[in-house]
Amino acid sequence: MEEQLKKDLGAAIHPDITDDLIHSYIDLVSRYRKHDLDGCLSASGKFVENTLRAIEFIRTKKMLPEIKKAAKTRTDIENDTSLPESLRILVPRVAMAMVYDVRSKTGAVHVKEIDPRPIDASLAVHAASWVLAEFVRLFHSSNESVVQATMDRLMRTYTPFIEAFGDEEVVTHDVSCELELLLLLANAAPAGLTRTEIGRASQFDSSMVSRKLKALASARYVYKARDDRHHITGPGEKRTADLLGDL
Repeated sequence: MEEQLKKDLGAAIHPDITDDLIHSYIDLVSRYRKHDLDGCLSASGKFVENTLRAIEFIRTKKMLPEIKKAAKTRTDIENDTSLPESLRILVPRVAMAMVYDVRSKTGAVHVKEIDPRPIDASLAVHAASWVLAEFVRLFHSSNESVVQATMDRLMRTYTPFIEAFGDEEVVTHDVSCELELLLLLANAAPAGLTRTEIGRASQFDSSMVSRKLKALASARYVYKARDDRHHITGPGEKRTADLLGDL
């Protein structure tokens, strides 16, 4: 996907800024998948800066090495009516809200001290994915089917602890078999996985996987469809969140 993104954005955005934007996005997602929440939130700041640099290049054709005053840059962008409305208003507001506004909210005093980092990191990933998808929608050079596939892939849900190695996606954190299976199925939604695909991705032995899948199905956390593909259910998603919260 990285090369496709470079191809689609390269015509409108300087190649160096395009590289910085894409690599900061990859770093953000990678840290989220590793459950490095502080690192994910830190990386989101760099993504926001590169987003503003990209818009400034589109707007002024100047390649800024950094954004010194983000709020002023956002104001300058919003005042430039020559830009498409989405790029002028929505993209900078979404990008900045995922870091600055959330950080401000997080610093407030709460009656119950609950760690806000998991939901903040999830917001950062989804907001960054939307921003990048919007850049692709506005400035793509590929045909519509390729662009739609790229946007769909960007907007898929990113599951923590899942990392990709080529066409293989596996759980890279030491978790229970139950949580591993739920994470794999959550990551594969909505298509689901066959028993063979689950076995290939799982780090546990075949008999353990079979027993846990049966138990998950009995608890209604997993559903096996008529086509023999396994799917995570709504209660299964809640169970996943509960297990992640216990780590």
